[in-house]
Amino acid sequence: MKKIFSWIGLLAAAYILQSSFLNLIAWHGVGVNLMLLFTVSFALTHGSKQGTYVGFCCGLLQDVASGTFFGLNTFSLMVIGFVFGLLIDRVYESRILLPLTASIGATCLNYLIKVILVFWLGYRFNLTLSVMNLLLPALAYNFIFAYFVHRLVCWLKAKTFAKRGK
Repeated sequence: MKKIFSWIGLLAAAYILQSSFLNLIAWHGVGVNLMLLFTVSFALTHGSKQGTYVGFCCGLLQDVASGTFFGLNTFSLMVIGFVFGLLIDRVYESRILLPLTASIGATCLNYLIKVILVFWLGYRFNLTLSVMNLLLPALAYNFIFAYFVHRLVCWLKAKTFAKRGK
């Protein structure tokens, strides 16, 4: 039970940090997406089933707090959690390049899913401006914070598995 509360506490801390302090360093409303980074790191270390569940929880938290289409973040993070969870047997979680490349891929996939869904809903927008103003700053922010989030997830995984073995 302590294991679950540890993960819930980390998720809550990431959510509070993202929605309060990290908004102060956002550029034109675009900042780091700790929920995305947490989902990717958790999926890479725990697999697709747990990654999808964490993606659901993280996306639901974002959807409840944001004024956008309800379910957009939930669907996007669930897909990302599932896709990156499939890589659990193909990657070594302690490599330094893993969180950096995964953050770039996840940010691009998150952007692509949202663009496709918004386009299917009938909204039109300038794709070039959208990439310049939304995707590129998100890539930069997520790239900077990805390593720290991944190390924290790996540390908590090692700590909770060590407690289970005792």
